[in-house]
Amino acid sequence: MILLVNPRATRPKNRRFPLSVMAIGAALPDGVAWEIIDGNRPGVDPYEDAVHWIEARSGTADPVRVVAMTVMPGPQLVSAVPLARRLKQRYPRLPIVWGGYFPSLYPTPVLNAPYVDYAVRGQGEFTFRELLDVVDGKRDPRTVAGLAFRAEDGTPVINPERKWVGPDELPPPPYEKIPVHDYLMPAFLGRRCGVYQASIGCPYGCNFCGVISVFGSREKFESPARTAAHLRRLVERYGMDGVHFYDNNFFVKEDHALELCERIEPLGLSWWCEARIDALLRFRDTTWRRIARAGLRMVFLGAESGSDEVLRRMNKKLTTAQTLEIAARTREYDIIPEFSFVLGGPDDPEGEIESTLAFIRKLKSVNPDMEMILYFYTPTPQRRGTYGGVDPLAGTPDTLEEWIEPQWVAWMTHEDPETPWLDRRLKARVQDFELVLKSRFPSLHDTKTAWWGKELARLLAIRRWRTGRYENPRLLRAVRRWARTPDDRQAYGHLRPPARGAA
Repeated sequence: MILLVNPRATRPKNRRFPLSVMAIGAALPDGVAWEIIDGNRPGVDPYEDAVHWIEARSGTADPVRVVAMTVMPGPQLVSAVPLARRLKQRYPRLPIVWGGYFPSLYPTPVLNAPYVDYAVRGQGEFTFRELLDVVDGKRDPRTVAGLAFRAEDGTPVINPERKWVGPDELPPPPYEKIPVHDYLMPAFLGRRCGVYQASIGCPYGCNFCGVISVFGSREKFESPARTAAHLRRLVERYGMDGVHFYDNNFFVKEDHALELCERIEPLGLSWWCEARIDALLRFRDTTWRRIARAGLRMVFLGAESGSDEVLRRMNKKLTTAQTLEIAARTREYDIIPEFSFVLGGPDDPEGEIESTLAFIRKLKSVNPDMEMILYFYTPTPQRRGTYGGVDPLAGTPDTLEEWIEPQWVAWMTHEDPETPWLDRRLKARVQDFELVLKSRFPSLHDTKTAWWGKELARLLAIRRWRTGRYENPRLLRAVRRWARTPDDRQAYGHLRPPARGAA
């Protein structure tokens, strides 16, 4: 038997389908029993649940032979480290396997941990299947593409990466293995929102992005018919009324977008997705109308900077003029754009921050409904050059115990990275700006602030926004404290909270 563990990454009220471990389980060979333990569900203690399964299966014909965990950087890593350590201490002969973005990006500190036996890098379905033969003594681990492990002398061995496959070459999501109703939670899209991923990878080459580091500049799509069939099941059997697509680029080819929207429109879903600005700008008006009719309510767009020169250095292959154009285009079709910006690059952090804040003001004038996500730049391992010409591994921890210290969690989540070129004054400038903006224009994502708090903050922020004075907004911070429930720093993805100081 195989235990597939999704360590806690968020609070139970923010839980979503554990897609990564569902995919691994679905791809296991026929006859291999497996169970999912999801630490994000209410009342679930992953350690106690794992111990229960291990003890219950001990001495049977099918004992637990592997515990496999998916591990994202940030809060999930903080959960995964003590969980793996405790299990290894109690069951020293039981193999512990890690997969997901953290071991894919940082395999060496994972292999330095004596409580992790193997790391699966990149797409894990077929690598994990072959790893089972290694665990059973039937295969040399050096022959398994995508696998990392410790040699007999303890040195890390990182095998060549595996050529990965598209969604149509993999089994469908095994919804029967999870309590689907328990995962359909309210969000701004509806009362019973789920998540889905219809493609893998990204075809672009932005040199600050971890997706490119793991998958390279490629993307493979699921057929629209298959996507629609899976969504229909969730709608008709479980009453799902909203969906967040976790694809890194939901729209690339116009004909594919048209067919997909035609197939999902009858489902009556409201949905959110990520897309490239330049790709959407190539679409015809008829395609835009079809997308809007199909239920797209908000689209996450990587604007990243208010400087064309910075965009060039990011290898973004985008211009600020295109971002302004997409802001106007989305307003025309009543689709809310959610723009992300990466602030604080190493070349000229102050100049770049000021140009981007000014650009955001311009975007707001074009589309007042736009949403905004701000990140501080954190160097991420790349296949080629890294934005800013920095070494993304320089100074990073060699052990998992260091990685879960607060300063490195802030690094991984882009909240407060301690980069040498970005001082506290500049960070405060960004946080004050964001507080004023999101007070003046309350976010749809903000379900934490009382209505009276939003209205009071809006009134207080009007003059600051009009005059461009953001510094030291003490009264706005006080309103936030009075009217707002505590921030959920463990929210993730589309459930992210407004950044520190936002109201």
